Amino acid sequence: MKTLFLGSLTLLASSLPLVADDSSNKHFILVTTHQNEIGEICPEMDAGQTLSFDFQSNHDVEFNLHFHEGEKVSYPIEPHNVSSIKQSFEAPIKQTYCLMWKGLNQDASKIKVKYHIL
Repeated sequence: MKTLFLGSLTLLASSLPLVADDSSNKHFILVTTHQNEIGEICPEMDAGQTLSFDFQSNHDVEFNLHFHEGEKVSYPIEPHNVSSIKQSFEAPIKQTYCLMWKGLNQDASKIKVKYHIL
């Protein structure tokens, strides 16, 4: 079983007031992780909605997009190492989908995230 580091989630939660415009579903957030720490953003989406996202990090991080169904974890975007990405994902079912970053570098990885749900 994988243990999640909640320190980054606390930072993430404190960053939520930085949302630019709730009515348009545009979000701008800073996630910080250290080596082997995890940060997540997990919006709930209806089937057919599209999550457009991009991020940039000062270091490579392990990134994935996943969701949980009971004990099963599915990865529409498999874990891979990257320092930036710009992509869209269409939800096939109503679900909570998680953008997840795992720090790979001893120094803090500062990840600037923009995402929009259409």
